[in-house]
Amino acid sequence: MSENAANWSRIRTGDAPVVLAVDFYGTGRQEATFSHLCDLLPDPVEVWHALAPTPNGDWSAATGAGYLRWWTEGLDTVLAGQPARAVVGYCAGGVFASALADVLGERDGRRPQVVLFNPGAPGVATLTRDFRGLIAGMDVLTDEERAALLAEMTAIQQAHAPDALVPVAEQYAALYRKGCDLLCERLGVDASLGAELAAILDSYLAYLTAALDVPPAPQWRTATSLTSREHRGAGFTDTEHGFDVARADLLNSPQVADALAALLHEHEASR
Repeated sequence: MSENAANWSRIRTGDAPVVLAVDFYGTGRQEATFSHLCDLLPDPVEVWHALAPTPNGDWSAATGAGYLRWWTEGLDTVLAGQPARAVVGYCAGGVFASALADVLGERDGRRPQVVLFNPGAPGVATLTRDFRGLIAGMDVLTDEERAALLAEMTAIQQAHAPDALVPVAEQYAALYRKGCDLLCERLGVDASLGAELAAILDSYLAYLTAALDVPPAPQWRTATSLTSREHRGAGFTDTEHGFDVARADLLNSPQVADALAALLHEHEASR
């Protein structure tokens, strides 16, 4: 089997059946990823990670159905005729993981196990946290330039409702492009670098917009959530296990990896 399918990337080679993982990897990410968690798993589990599609035009037009269709199109190669062992998701990826499990359940007649990490529907607070990290990571800029961008970001956030994701994202994107232009000027490089960075942000905004477009279903609550200190009690699922680790380290915690392995074993034993 190849290391990549059309819309999926294998991040850990191991035994079948396969675990599917949904998360967004991009420039400026502050948190550990499923690749880190895979390195800590005690069992030879094979894991494939969803690849986000490239936005086709306006990122705000992205739909949940479009993303789910994109990922399911590549699953025949990934699963090789077997049902998925489990679907896992991080942050907004928990929305997609839950919906993808629904799709697989309808297709295969058996809904796979779902384990979610700091799950939640995206909103302005989520975007603001991530955007703050992007600006803070522009260490080529002066402290004053970063502070000015963050002040503009705060003003944008305060002028909108907590659920006004798309209008806030549009203004954040414009602000980010401004920061990218400053960065290119400081580095003395062509503005095309800024355009490339902005394109990655557009991809992330499409991902969040599509996640917001997926309607929740009652069965999502049957998943198990593994959460960091900052995310405890979010209530996305009925079963939640909290860990005394920071958000950035949740997917790089040996205790969390052991908990996931135990959940996978328990589910296999109960089938």
